[in-house]
Amino acid sequence: MPIQRPETLFAVRNGVELSRGKFWADVHTFARRLPDRPYLLNLCEDRYLFCVTLLAAMLREQVCLLPPAAQPGILRDLLDDFPACYLVAEKEPRHALCPWFPAELPETTIMTWVEPVEFDPGQTALIAFTSGTTGRSKPCLKTWGTFQTSASMALRSLGLENTRLAVVSTTAPQHMYGLETSIFWPLFSSLVLHAAWPFFPEDVRQTVRDAPLPCLLATTPVHLRALCGTAAHWSNLHATLCSTASLSQSQALQVEQTTGKALWEIYGSTETLSLALRATAREAIWRPYTEVNLYHDAEGGIVLSAPHLSEPAHLQDLLHIESSGGFTLLGRSADMVKIGGKRISLADLDRRLTDIDGVDDGVCLAIPDAQREFRMMAVVVSDLSKQDIAEALRPYLDEVFLPKRIDFVKKIPRNSVGKVARSDLEKLVVAANGAGE
Repeated sequence: MPIQRPETLFAVRNGVELSRGKFWADVHTFARRLPDRPYLLNLCEDRYLFCVTLLAAMLREQVCLLPPAAQPGILRDLLDDFPACYLVAEKEPRHALCPWFPAELPETTIMTWVEPVEFDPGQTALIAFTSGTTGRSKPCLKTWGTFQTSASMALRSLGLENTRLAVVSTTAPQHMYGLETSIFWPLFSSLVLHAAWPFFPEDVRQTVRDAPLPCLLATTPVHLRALCGTAAHWSNLHATLCSTASLSQSQALQVEQTTGKALWEIYGSTETLSLALRATAREAIWRPYTEVNLYHDAEGGIVLSAPHLSEPAHLQDLLHIESSGGFTLLGRSADMVKIGGKRISLADLDRRLTDIDGVDDGVCLAIPDAQREFRMMAVVVSDLSKQDIAEALRPYLDEVFLPKRIDFVKKIPRNSVGKVARSDLEKLVVAANGAGE
């Protein structure tokens, strides 16, 4: 990683450029004010405040907890396991589940220039929680050294280790993808943290346009569909990153045609961090980062070995490893459906569904009948007819995987990174069953 001097640009916040020296001064100032508790929920939406809070907590040897969502029920479950916890956010939450500490920086500080802190690589940086899309969220403890090594691997593989770009992200910093790309990549490289969290397509485009540097846009398939739905001109964009769900080649081509810039997908998980990439418009094979090794265990499962992990990790996804060392993604173990002796990934069905021109969003479900045999169902946001959707899917799917039922809704209940939690899927199924055939 390049050596960063205190005067070098680190962040852009509300149009103001902030140096690394100023950032570390803010970290020290904030750290002295934090309550004396072992854990804190870091719910800051402003990425600069999020990053200051994270490192201030580390200075105090406190551990940030990053919940998969901020709904009261999710936070309540988390606090049951971490009772001695307080919450840091810009605004006081409506539901006071634990003490709140405001994420505020004084306009003037005694310290205006501070050298970076060299944390022990083994120090716990945070505990992240999986999204719960396949069941209950589980905690994943990550060290400072894990993020440092992972960032080096990722940026070297992408050719960005010495590139000065502003990272604009549409993903919450509490999510591992947003955390890696918009927080830790700038911390460990020449990339610049952009504090904004734009959501709507025009907000995203204007944030990129107005940044003081060319931008690396880190976003998701859901956001990209919305961004490609507008005909606005893109400027000041260097490239686009996408993660959280796989894109089809046609979707990737549409993004590149809309923005005029390259799109890269990165693959990973909360447990493993990112570990592979591909230029989806031009290749189907995922290429592991430098020093990442994937192999089969004795039971046929996929094992990941990499320098940023303390021990090999078993992947939940099903992969086909190529002789080149690359791989194709077959689906998630919990995502595979078997009907009539044939198997398919629900994620692949979702991609086929949302790839249909005229389908705004959709999700496929495998519903067991009284004999425990599965049948396919689709829940769709679209003005197309059921017949139109079925006929558009037919050329790509075996007859057994064509949805036997298609229900229309106004909105799919996705979280901030475009995923649908299992509990919300179950509610869709219950609602559909209640509506009848």
